[in-house]
Amino acid sequence: MKSAIVIVLVVTFLSLPVALGQTKVAGPTAKAPECAKCSTASPATETPAVQTIPGTNETMVVGRIENLIPIGVLTVLGCEKCSAEAVNWALQQGSSIDDIERTLRTVAAMQKLDCFKGQFGPDVVERLQKPLAAANEALAQARTRAANETQKPH
Repeated sequence: MKSAIVIVLVVTFLSLPVALGQTKVAGPTAKAPECAKCSTASPATETPAVQTIPGTNETMVVGRIENLIPIGVLTVLGCEKCSAEAVNWALQQGSSIDDIERTLRTVAAMQKLDCFKGQFGPDVVERLQKPLAAANEALAQARTRAANETQKPH
């Protein structure tokens, strides 16, 4: 029963900014720069929307969450392998390394909330540590792969 409540809490926590309207931070949208080596345009970057995480003084960037929710849910369920696979799946679906990193930071911040600790207890907080570490390791490996790809000649 606690696991179901934790899942609902994570999904609600991650989707709350969507429900609140996703206000954009003022600023121009950057044009897609072109890669001089292969003559293709890289993805356009936008100024991200930022909102305060309820119950904290921290902020999070608001973006597409469909690919990021599984990371939070599988991390909360305590499955190391599944958390790492969810990170890789989100990358394959087009989520950025930065979005995934923010998702993992959000889950880590959530477990530090007094209300979370009080409601679910230290065993659930402890259970989150290994899946969070596994997901962060998968993200670090993806970051290394991406860095190696950019260093390869075209």
